[in-house]
Amino acid sequence: MNSLLMFCVLCLMSMSVAMAGDAPYSGGKANILWTQILRHRVTYIQDGTHGPVIYDVQDPNCPYCHVLYENEIPLIESGKLTVRYIPVAILTPGSLGEAAAWLQAPHPLFALQHFENIVGDAFRSENTSTLPTVTASASTRIKLHDNLLVVRSLGVTGTPAIIYRAEDGRIKTIMGLISRHRLVSMLPYFR
Repeated sequence: MNSLLMFCVLCLMSMSVAMAGDAPYSGGKANILWTQILRHRVTYIQDGTHGPVIYDVQDPNCPYCHVLYENEIPLIESGKLTVRYIPVAILTPGSLGEAAAWLQAPHPLFALQHFENIVGDAFRSENTSTLPTVTASASTRIKLHDNLLVVRSLGVTGTPAIIYRAEDGRIKTIMGLISRHRLVSMLPYFR
């Protein structure tokens, strides 16, 4: 991990210890987290260019991540939401190769979309051997490791998880699956 990213992660960890009674990040810390660390130090795949931005932490082998993806797509397509997918590889041994297939593809967004189009059938048939996978390069392993360090420093312990900036400027997280209805009702609160 490069030294600047390590410094940022250590800063986040120290902020989370200092803010143990106050889960959301606010003020200057929120600005640094949103504009510096999440935007420039996390590897993500962006879908959409309109509406508020949220970060969605996903493991390729998480069935709930797939459902959340399906809930986000109509909002992305209608220009109401921009999602930055942060891949991590924590659930199964196959997660690393599948996340690497997203990140190492010539067009990561297309790779992610293709994966999401076929993963539901793979989960239902309990045959994930058909999912795209590649050997993770050293660079991709570092990116996935760095992603995991950053999201864990924010208190994210599983997938899916949403990281967003609230209308008051605070950075908040939601762990677990969010229904389409709840996601739509939260749109006015995303900044």
